[in-house]
Amino acid sequence: MLRKALLKYGLVTFASSGLANVIEPLTGGRGAILMLHRVRPKPSRAFQPNGHLEITPRFLDSALRGLKNLDVDFIHLDEVPERLAVSTGKRFVVVTLDDASLDNLTEALPVFKKHNCPFTIYASAGFADRTALPWWLVLEEVLAKRGIVDARPIGGDNAEVVGSLQQKRRAFPKLAEQFRAVFEQEKQTRIHEFADIHGLNVQKLMNDNFMNWQQLREIHKSELTNIGGHTVNHPMLARLRPEEIEAEIVNGAIRQQEMLGYYPKHFAYPYGNEAAADKLVFKVVQSLGFETAVTTRGGVLQGKGRESLVALPRLSLNGHFQDVRALRALMSGAPFVAKVGARERLHTFIAAFLGRGAASTKQ
Repeated sequence: MLRKALLKYGLVTFASSGLANVIEPLTGGRGAILMLHRVRPKPSRAFQPNGHLEITPRFLDSALRGLKNLDVDFIHLDEVPERLAVSTGKRFVVVTLDDASLDNLTEALPVFKKHNCPFTIYASAGFADRTALPWWLVLEEVLAKRGIVDARPIGGDNAEVVGSLQQKRRAFPKLAEQFRAVFEQEKQTRIHEFADIHGLNVQKLMNDNFMNWQQLREIHKSELTNIGGHTVNHPMLARLRPEEIEAEIVNGAIRQQEMLGYYPKHFAYPYGNEAAADKLVFKVVQSLGFETAVTTRGGVLQGKGRESLVALPRLSLNGHFQDVRALRALMSGAPFVAKVGARERLHTFIAAFLGRGAASTKQ
């Protein structure tokens, strides 16, 4: 928690100092893709291990208003390839939401309509069909409702005592690591077993938290909405064989075509970090013809060939950093100057700035 607080303080301080405005012309790039998951009022429950995956509707409203003040264009994901191909024009923002949570329809859609802001939802077919389960939410619900948790279905040796809030908070990351370690080919079976032995009503859990196909059709009625692919079972694709990677992606897309009437043009890698989406996975996705594919790796979009359209970075609207000033700092691109193109431009700017300073001193 201290690390998160320090990071938020650093981002807010950077934006408040005015440095974001100074550095943005060199590091801000052509635009950015925002990454969201859940949008709902803050729950009253003290145990919130997945709190980083959700923001409030009020913060979403503030974030969109703040971006308007930066004079950026809100655009559809369809426009990104063309925008990145040119070096002129206003900066742009694309909004994306992973996993198709029910609150995207009930809470987020009215905010997007208010600001006339397009957005893309990446839907896992298994979540919409209620055949796949998100382990992180299952684990949260079991820990929240039980005093003892049996970890044997996910490779644990014994039961965990989780009667107190402190015990639950300690147990979550430990059990999460065990879930991540389960072979992807077995993961959904293990998640279902874990939920079953703890008496969790998974049908209610999914109905309360994720859109079904009817609800996805409903949200897609808005001209602002695009639905992208997100596999069937939400696996870490890099841990699968190439033929399994292709099957997860294609079967999810075909199911979307069956239920929504069109094959997705855009894709999001489940988890999306280096461990989940590597060069082999990118190669498979490229071969399947998607126009864009997004990761969870941080960064703004520099354009002109500086990033692959099937490995696009995003800026996370993290639940722990619900402050428009933190978003302002991220939009400046400054936290990502380690990336080669931005770093070179920043060095050029610093050298020129110091040169002007030296000349002024001599005068």
